[in-house]
Amino acid sequence: MDLLTDKNIPFGPKEASEVEEGPQALSNILNLFHQYGDIYKIYSERRNNYTYVISDPEMVKHVLITNNRNYEKGVGIDRVKILLGNGIMVSEGDYWKRQRRMIQPAFHKRVIAKLTDDIAQANETMLSNWLTGNKEINLTAELSSVTLRIVLQALFSVDFQQLEKREGVNPFALLTEVHERNLVFAMKFRALAKTIQEIINLRRKERRVEEDFLSMIMEAKNDEGQGMSDREIIDEMMTLIVAGHETTASALTWAWYLLHKHPEVYARAKQEALQVRNVHLRFHHLEQLPYIRQVIEETMRLYPPGWLLTRRAMQDDVIGGYHVPPKTDIFISPYVIHRHPRYWEQPDLFNPERFDASYRRERHRFEYFPFSGGPRQCIGDFFALVEMQLHLALILRTTDMEILVDEPISMEAQINLRPDKPLFARLINPRN
Repeated sequence: MDLLTDKNIPFGPKEASEVEEGPQALSNILNLFHQYGDIYKIYSERRNNYTYVISDPEMVKHVLITNNRNYEKGVGIDRVKILLGNGIMVSEGDYWKRQRRMIQPAFHKRVIAKLTDDIAQANETMLSNWLTGNKEINLTAELSSVTLRIVLQALFSVDFQQLEKREGVNPFALLTEVHERNLVFAMKFRALAKTIQEIINLRRKERRVEEDFLSMIMEAKNDEGQGMSDREIIDEMMTLIVAGHETTASALTWAWYLLHKHPEVYARAKQEALQVRNVHLRFHHLEQLPYIRQVIEETMRLYPPGWLLTRRAMQDDVIGGYHVPPKTDIFISPYVIHRHPRYWEQPDLFNPERFDASYRRERHRFEYFPFSGGPRQCIGDFFALVEMQLHLALILRTTDMEILVDEPISMEAQINLRPDKPLFARLINPRN
């Protein structure tokens, strides 16, 4: 078979910005997929190169796994670096490999299992506060706060509320406030590096070792027996704060919205949660909550937090028979592929049973990849799933939640896929 060239790839719109940013980016990228299919290209005058937008799972596998060494992080990575320095979300090559290998043990299933008490306690504290009043709850803000509380506890053994009482202010609270993710926010966020440095200094001064991610990372050594510098530790902790907070909060917001829109799913999930009503939820109880796990997985099919993955070719390559010149940008959208009619029957329908073991057929690895995939797959994917499963089970078994929606919630395509307006709720029929 003759090698196809990039000239055979259909031309999409005139400018790549139509699918990478702005209020219409999501609808544009989905409509263009329906118009042009699994691969099309766009010329970017701003970058003076072509962008290939691919929506075929085998092509995605080639970029993210088979020949991943030829593809570095692409469009938008410079903005993320302002936030995260050189943490594992943005670093490349041997340095990234070294850092990932040193951090990976902190995310072992055994470590995550020990965190379930902290996750449950944070949610129970939030729920207790809700039950003291009969008022509207800003669910978006509450989920942002509780996920931040959990990530700070896991990383630093620092409780959100205790920190506020002791310091008079929680320096991390800016993450729970509504911000445009612009340069001003980035500068405020980077100022948190000073707070993390102070925590590191205190640990060393007191020779204190906590059962948290910071202690594990401070103690980690590479193959030559070298640890990380303070700058490297700070960059990785900043990365884990961002990766472990906003993505989970957004996914939970969408989960509650979908449960509200589908009362039959809500009822079934609640019935499952009630089966573990009279126990202190622990890690081993999660296997008794398979339907709630399916709700989470289906939520992330429709609303994957990372809606657009970008890569840039470093050398010549061939994807699906098409030539890829060096410096070509590659756009991969889980949001689009999760709605691909070739792989998903009634793709716009919310149906958690798609993920039931008895229902689902064998899928291609990249038909469903809400946490990306390959060597760069999200390091905290299992942590996030455990956190979301515990949250939904704890709330559902204790109370019913009515979502107060006057108009449809739209999607806002920032770094994460988040609702365009806060979601409000009210508790009804609380069970003590």
